[in-house]
Amino acid sequence: MAFTSRHPEALHGFIELDPRTLDTPAGVAKGLRALAEFEAFSASLRALLVDRQNQHVADQPLEGRKGQPERLGGEVAHAAAVSEIAALQNTSEAAAARTLNFSVALVNTHPALHEALAAGDITESHARAVVDQAATLPERAAEAFGIEALARLRARKGRIRTPGEFRSVVRDLRERLHPESITRRREAAREDRRVWLQPDEDGMCVLSALLPAETARAAYERIDGAARDRDSEHRTLQQLRADILLQLCLTGRGGEGPRSGEAPLSGEPIPSLEQLLSRITAEVVVHIPLAVALGASDDVAHLDGSGVIDATTARLLAAAAPTWQRLFTDDEGVPVKLGRSTYRPPAGLVRFIQYRDGKCVVPGCTAAARRSEIDHTIEWQDGGATNAENLALLCTKHHALKSLAVFHLRRSMPDHGGRHIGEPPKVSGDLVWKSLLGEEYPAEPADRTHILGPRPAAPTAVPAAPPAHTSGACAPPPF
Repeated sequence: MAFTSRHPEALHGFIELDPRTLDTPAGVAKGLRALAEFEAFSASLRALLVDRQNQHVADQPLEGRKGQPERLGGEVAHAAAVSEIAALQNTSEAAAARTLNFSVALVNTHPALHEALAAGDITESHARAVVDQAATLPERAAEAFGIEALARLRARKGRIRTPGEFRSVVRDLRERLHPESITRRREAAREDRRVWLQPDEDGMCVLSALLPAETARAAYERIDGAARDRDSEHRTLQQLRADILLQLCLTGRGGEGPRSGEAPLSGEPIPSLEQLLSRITAEVVVHIPLAVALGASDDVAHLDGSGVIDATTARLLAAAAPTWQRLFTDDEGVPVKLGRSTYRPPAGLVRFIQYRDGKCVVPGCTAAARRSEIDHTIEWQDGGATNAENLALLCTKHHALKSLAVFHLRRSMPDHGGRHIGEPPKVSGDLVWKSLLGEEYPAEPADRTHILGPRPAAPTAVPAAPPAHTSGACAPPPF
């Protein structure tokens, strides 16, 4: 197997795996070690490129559109660099921010660590362990800390520690060498407490919280104690803990008293998941196919911000919904057009845009509609109309970048020709997101056809073709 870059003007040469490497266990072992070294070199090179792209962004004029209030806390260059990297690497903004912060710190603050990574002496995970722990150190102490941590890479008998072992060693080293007291650091860390939701497979989600250790421990002990006080023939201890957490969040009541040491509440049963589901107030929108809502189909539905849910759950949510929303349209089924008569779209048009786009339209951004803002593609002050075709959802960050004219959202074929003076510009073509450095990407609403569309037919088995004769060497893959 061989690899040749699709961009030889930037990355020259090729890498080839000697077929004889596959013949023996020792050969495979050498191949894996060589690949690990190459991955480390690749990570060091990516850090260098990301840091350089960050410098290119910083070199651009960022004044943007005049008259705009301060946006993004004044950190426009950092926000622009994160979005630039996210689009280039086809990753989320959060992942791009982690990549950018790691790369800038590795290249500029930890040059010795960067060299070790380029040489293949450590993996990217080893480097991240040091950079993460050094991030909260004063700048004057961070580089020295990295060098000291690198000296502890090997165990007593010379074995290189695994990234997990090394992270534990580096964390302990940081605690000993940190110039600030644990009291002051703890006070600062408490400011970062938060709760977040991460979609998972099969209609599930992960609800996580970063909390002070003593309060998190107390909360867990309360949940665990209440679960252990209950006998259940149908639920495991883990399931009981999960259901009690839901009970506390959705009803405000749990299996124990409000203070530690109090007796449990008087034998109150722990509701089942179906009973807890009735506590949820849902807003039924287009994500539930009509056949599913009516019980004529058991196909999937879509829970906004989470993903696929089963038909039974969707119908339970629909039954508990106080209202079903309807969007008022004109005779052609298009939401009411307001033209230039008003700047702010009415509630009905806002709801249509939210349901139509589903999320921020910037490619790769997953900010849900409820956390995004309605934006005029052609700005109001430039003659843009308050129409469905000229409105799109942008998250707070991307809206700010567009308003500052640092990034641009436009139509691929805007029709500005042949119109009279004072006539608003027409909108046509596909949305295009143009970055600060000139890269262009297609922007579009959330695509739900893979979820709510018809199921594809089962593939027909095709007889296997007879093996082709080769000369012995593996052909290069079609990169």
